[in-house]
Amino acid sequence: MSGSRAESQPAYGRRRSNTAQSMLRPMPAPVPLKIGDFQVLNSWVHDLKESTNVIFNQSWWPGVCEGDMLSVSSYGGTEAFVFIVPRDEGCPKPQLQISIPKPVAEAFKLKNNNDVVVTKVDPANYSADYVELIFQDQYLGRSDMWRLGENLVGQCVYTDQDVAFVGGIAAKIQTIYVDGKKVSAACMTAATKTIFRSLSAKVTIFIQVCRELWEFAGDGERYNEKIVHSFLPALFAKWREANTNHTVTIVLISRVYYDASEIDYAAGPLRRDERGAWYKDFYKVITDLEVIYEWKPTLVSLKDSFWDFQRDILLTHHYHRASQDGGAGGAEQVRLVGRLSFAHDGPILEALNLGLNPTETHYIDRSLSLTGATTIVITPGTGFYRVSKQLLRLTTTRMLDQGFGLDLICLAKHPLHQSPIFSFRGPEPVPERTSGAAAPRAMDPLWGGDDETAPVSSMRTFWWEPFWVSVAFWDKQMDLPFRADRFIARAKMHEIQMLGLLEHDVVSSIEVPFLTPPSAISASPVWDNASKAEADQFDLDIFALKSESKSNSTRDSWFGPATASGQRTAEKRASQRSSRMAGRIVEESPRLIHLDLPAEKSFDSGHAVARSSGTLSTSPSQSSIHSARSGRSSVSKRERKEHSSPRASVTSKLAPSWLFNPFRSTPSEPQTTSVSASASSSPGSASSTTSSVPRMLVASKPTVAQSSSSRAPVPIKMGTSSPTSRSGTNRTFEDSDSLAPHRSSFVRRSPINTPPREEATFGKRRSATLSTPTISSSLPGPGPPPNPSRLDSSISYTQSSLAQRWEHVFPQPLYKHDMKWPSIVTPACLPLTVSHFPTKAELEASYDVFSYDFVLDPQEMHSFMVRVKPAQGRGNEEAMRREWALAVMRGMAAVRLAQGFQFVLKDPRKVKTTTDERPSVRSSKAFVPEDDDLSPKPSGAAEVLRSTADPVYLSMSNEIHRISYADEAIQVRRYVRRMPQTRPFAYECLMWPKLGGGYTEQSTTFRSHGLENYGWNSLDMLVAGYEHQFNESLRYWRTRFVVIPTTEPPSSNIGPSDEKLNDEETRILGIEKLAEQFTKLRWRAPDETCVPPPVRFLWTTLNPAVSVLDETLLEQLDQIHSAGPLRKKMKSEREIGDMSLAAIAKAMRAEDGVPIKHNQWHRNQYPNSFTGFDFVSWLVREFRDVSSRAQGVEWGIKLEEQGLFEHCRGHHTFLDGHYFYRFKGDYAVPMTPKGWFGSRRMIGGIDPRNFGTAPPPPTPTAVPRNFSPRQNKKRLILSQSMVIDIDPAKRSDQAESVILHHDVIHNPGTVFHFELQWIGSTARCIEDQLRQWNRTIERYGLKLVEAYVTQISDIRERNAFQSCFPLRLVVPPPVVPDLEKRVPAGTHTAQYFEYALLRRFNFIVDIEAADLYPPQVDVVYSYRRSPFKYSQFVHRSGVAFVQVLGGEKGFLFLTNRLMGPGRMGTTLKNKDHRPAAEADQIRIELWQFCTDEKVLRKFYDDELALLAPAPEAPEPPPLTI
Repeated sequence: MSGSRAESQPAYGRRRSNTAQSMLRPMPAPVPLKIGDFQVLNSWVHDLKESTNVIFNQSWWPGVCEGDMLSVSSYGGTEAFVFIVPRDEGCPKPQLQISIPKPVAEAFKLKNNNDVVVTKVDPANYSADYVELIFQDQYLGRSDMWRLGENLVGQCVYTDQDVAFVGGIAAKIQTIYVDGKKVSAACMTAATKTIFRSLSAKVTIFIQVCRELWEFAGDGERYNEKIVHSFLPALFAKWREANTNHTVTIVLISRVYYDASEIDYAAGPLRRDERGAWYKDFYKVITDLEVIYEWKPTLVSLKDSFWDFQRDILLTHHYHRASQDGGAGGAEQVRLVGRLSFAHDGPILEALNLGLNPTETHYIDRSLSLTGATTIVITPGTGFYRVSKQLLRLTTTRMLDQGFGLDLICLAKHPLHQSPIFSFRGPEPVPERTSGAAAPRAMDPLWGGDDETAPVSSMRTFWWEPFWVSVAFWDKQMDLPFRADRFIARAKMHEIQMLGLLEHDVVSSIEVPFLTPPSAISASPVWDNASKAEADQFDLDIFALKSESKSNSTRDSWFGPATASGQRTAEKRASQRSSRMAGRIVEESPRLIHLDLPAEKSFDSGHAVARSSGTLSTSPSQSSIHSARSGRSSVSKRERKEHSSPRASVTSKLAPSWLFNPFRSTPSEPQTTSVSASASSSPGSASSTTSSVPRMLVASKPTVAQSSSSRAPVPIKMGTSSPTSRSGTNRTFEDSDSLAPHRSSFVRRSPINTPPREEATFGKRRSATLSTPTISSSLPGPGPPPNPSRLDSSISYTQSSLAQRWEHVFPQPLYKHDMKWPSIVTPACLPLTVSHFPTKAELEASYDVFSYDFVLDPQEMHSFMVRVKPAQGRGNEEAMRREWALAVMRGMAAVRLAQGFQFVLKDPRKVKTTTDERPSVRSSKAFVPEDDDLSPKPSGAAEVLRSTADPVYLSMSNEIHRISYADEAIQVRRYVRRMPQTRPFAYECLMWPKLGGGYTEQSTTFRSHGLENYGWNSLDMLVAGYEHQFNESLRYWRTRFVVIPTTEPPSSNIGPSDEKLNDEETRILGIEKLAEQFTKLRWRAPDETCVPPPVRFLWTTLNPAVSVLDETLLEQLDQIHSAGPLRKKMKSEREIGDMSLAAIAKAMRAEDGVPIKHNQWHRNQYPNSFTGFDFVSWLVREFRDVSSRAQGVEWGIKLEEQGLFEHCRGHHTFLDGHYFYRFKGDYAVPMTPKGWFGSRRMIGGIDPRNFGTAPPPPTPTAVPRNFSPRQNKKRLILSQSMVIDIDPAKRSDQAESVILHHDVIHNPGTVFHFELQWIGSTARCIEDQLRQWNRTIERYGLKLVEAYVTQISDIRERNAFQSCFPLRLVVPPPVVPDLEKRVPAGTHTAQYFEYALLRRFNFIVDIEAADLYPPQVDVVYSYRRSPFKYSQFVHRSGVAFVQVLGGEKGFLFLTNRLMGPGRMGTTLKNKDHRPAAEADQIRIELWQFCTDEKVLRKFYDDELALLAPAPEAPEPPPLTI
């Protein structure tokens, strides 16, 4: 590469030869570039078709080497993108200097033929730490995310870049982070963490209706108005701006309490809480899985619901109950009963669990266009909830298993206590003797303590901060311009607020007594001897930011820093707040949710932190208090000594009693003074064991300060704390030893990033901590007990280790109480990686180990789930085995990711922590010895399983898997944490469904469907190829599809050889085209030699339930199951070319000839006929010179032209398919009749018209399908299954296969079913295949639609908020005697009129009820798990389902929510097609018809008129001629 290349360009010839010449010349080698060298070049812009990369002519800048990273920016511009110099292969255009792909040029505003500055940069500064990708309208599985991230490694990316994956655009890069800062371009490395955010998720919004909802906020607006007028419009506007299309469910949730006197009247699903109060829970669904385009109607219906809500649940609901129970007299005794609960008693966990039920089985009815789910709770409360311990434990387990978080939006102002906070009652956790220091869970109040055996007297109130709740305060001041210097009271004084103008002189008579000064601090009046300077200095000390030591021991985030860059100091962080914070001084709270040092907020970038004492003392930012406090706890021992001499320090003179001891046991009214309301932002806890009312929360809202006995809020009265609480109350600063001298020996340590405590000190510290009886603890080690009033409580090791499941979603630290719009607008998917790994001691003490291994034998393994590149050459058997091992291990990792596991990475913090910071804890608990035994090595998901050398670790909340390869075997080691049993929680409530007319009772059981009993062994066998069947325990993904004949006629009716076909024949042809697609995609093992027969369907005009009696059909079915009629005879010597027509006719009639029989289609009889399909199959099987079906068709046309046979109706020439032909002229010899011509041969001679009729008792329904009263029940398998390869073009880097189950017998007048089942396949490939199938069959008048796997009447069992709409018939259908004799053969008479009514509204049969099948056959469909209780119909547009209940009960109607916009069945041509609106239209029309007596009677009469007249005498058998 010569320096003179630029000058030595000749004006002719190709550039490459010149390169060669210049290389040969002994020129001095160019000096390699140094970082920072730059060159100005002329840039071109090229189309992506030419190249997707930057084209760089290296001759223009000597010294550039392959692998250099160069940044390109416009001349004088700031934004730059980077690229890596490729190998120099010469440039065909010598005048080209640098050419940029069009999308990049547009993103960085670079124009063609402009100057750009190209600079050599240091790759380390451009290595992305985090990359956020957004995607829409697709299901991106977790294994897809892993592979997509791997694809990007080594690429230079920029914001708004489209990312291609498996042959299509999969996602868009939204933001790139380097060192916690957003950048416009960077390079992806193997350690880069990807964050996936979905624009098409399932969003559930719970709005809590409680007593506070009708109260006024400080700005005079009611909280319910705040929801409808400010928060929801803001949310919907953000959604629209981001162009999301979430599927939204909005539910109002509330709890109503009843007095003992009201219980009898308020019967129903009454429950009792732990304090013995009776209550009922009410849920009202406002929107049900809808994509909201126009949100105004939703807000209107929401507002109406708020107005009606109290009347509905307190009055009308009971009125309905009374009138139902007591008939006419019941209506008189209607009365208003019950009171709405306060916010903190609301059913938040119950609602959350109801919402978790459908997402727990997300793999059933899997939507291929939605990814992720998020839950938002909007409450007028402050984020404090009183909950049941059992339910909290269950909810936490389920949230962890599913990997979802909860966004809590509080409409109130920030409380002065910690938020969110849950309180529950439970026994004191007792350390386990055996487990010692390594079992922190036993000491956690949530996970420890045996509830069942503990006596009631030992129950205490615990405070617990849920790490899976992200809280934000929405406090928009509607008509108060917010000024920085205005003091806003944080305590609500409801009675004073509600006083009328005339009573305002009352205010002057309210007296607030001074708090008595605590003698421990100062006996003299507090402010006497202090100079103003001292007072100012004191304020500054309290409210200033203190820098913290690197040990970070009191950092208050859930997660530690993710990278080394996380070690920056708090001061740097503090200045990063934008000026939008200026308006929210009082509402600040500094809790970080995530990452890094506790980046405390300064007030805003325009105000210095240390402001004048006046401002600080009137409205202290909570961050300041917090930082002083967190500073205190981590400062050196020297500072602690200063504090411990009470009288010597300024603190003792200046600290007012309210600051250090806010709640004495004397009666006081701290909320009425501005001083105490502003400065008790860290009051101590006075949760007393007696009254069980958390009085420490007085400073937040009146709702919380109510006592259990009197329900009216009494926010001004403080009440007297019980004497027992004294020892625990004098603690405002968490470890100010001057205030609690007896605790000075315990230096507080944050358990984050530290392993569990030493065994020796564990018990002692524990008991010392618990010596304060009133305050509970959630810490396993020597931390103070959690105290909701202290704003920076540390997080227990147990909780931080669990919370780290979400650690890698946060590239920057979030501020705890800010609005987290990104997570609400585009929910993040659970990250693929986690860095928490238990220590060796903890693994030994708290985990059980299970292991199994299996030998790799590539000859025996026929896996459809992994693809291995064939090894080159023969001798490298070991290399081949390693290839297999790697592919199988990647497959095993992918299926675990799909079940919610995460790769465990090496933790950068553990490696860097030095031992001198915490000698006592660190001495024996080094992270893990660096042997390979137990330490995850990779630093990013893309580094996992690069080779078989390193084991891979995957973890879920309570389970860790280690997969390794050694000695020709793969070993799986499972570490399962020993956990208390999560007991199921039975729950009843009242639900008002979207289309309902009132509340209906609903009962359910919340269970944790954890992976403890998952069949990992059989799944791994499946991946490896030793097993080939999915079983139910594997939780495989499944989705059912129906092919529906549309209402519009087929667009093309030209069949093979230009034959004109009628609609029915066209649709049969369409289904046969689908069969060809299935056959083409069938997966075959690489060493499989015999070709399986093509997929074939059997045609009938009978109903599904009747067709199983047709013997001729069943003979063909047996043929298909025994591998089909296409096998060539081994010694097929005959050639059809040598035979005469007569000989051919004779051979056709022979024993093994063409099946010639009596055929029937609709009401037409075709004696002595055969089908085109059977004839072609016979030719291919019997004759040596017919090798394919196409050749068979040619022979058929030839023989028909020669006059051997003809089409029965004379409409067609010879066609291969379900067309009937008969011999012509002399060749037509009648066969022996098998049975009477007038009827089909039915099994056992039973006429299907007679069974299932209304009069006989319905025995079959009561008998389970598999129970046989007779032993001679015939078992019929009416479906086939096979593995298909959905990536025939091999665009994906892994095996893409699904199991397909499809019907065998099909009536073209009903729907055709198939189901896809898969684990770990790329949804993109499945969707592409479905679209292709849909395109194939569309022109034949057919439509592919996703349908529910189970019957629609069971929908509430899976999703409590979704329910069917009942359509009752105002006039029951008439009972017609001898109906079965007046309808055609094969017609059901049980629900004859209901079927006719649905047909009139364009519904067709989807699945028949189980009891309609004849009792003497046992019917099996491989994809139906349980029999359908009622017959189910689907609308021809696919937008709705109906089940037939029969009689006056009528029907159940359900909108098909699986058919959303832009999905299968809604063609891409019509983006405005809204299936839900169409379904609603159909429902309204059907409802009007069913409730209109006149119309219904006329319909029945018309149907009766169409029936054949009742026969008078038994019908003689028809004669044969």
